[in-house]
Amino acid sequence: MAGLDVLKIEGTRSSPTVEGDPAAGVLRLAGDSYPENTFEFYAPLMDWLRAAIERVDGPLRLEIELSYLNTGSIKSMMDMLDLLEEAHGEARQVAVVWRCDPEDERAMELAEELLEDLTLPYQIAR
Repeated sequence: MAGLDVLKIEGTRSSPTVEGDPAAGVLRLAGDSYPENTFEFYAPLMDWLRAAIERVDGPLRLEIELSYLNTGSIKSMMDMLDLLEEAHGEARQVAVVWRCDPEDERAMELAEELLEDLTLPYQIAR
């Protein structure tokens, strides 16, 4: 975890709470994701994830608990998953855990759709 800071972004009504913990090797997103400028919101997450892939010793896990994502957030999430998939292809230990409310069919379907083509280990937790 050489030189990688903890990432902490307080959630709002339209953006998720984000916690990046290099010691635990975890990046967590929870809440709703429809920020006004999606690219601007997700840029530091992408930067942190890239750095974590390079610097964190041991497994790295993305934990998602988002009940709503707008189109821009879905695109950003796909970019994050692509980054992890690429790391997995380079023999990096990465995984995704996507937590969904079992009553929310739309969220479950979105998680399945975004994760189904990945070769990295993932789990959809209900």
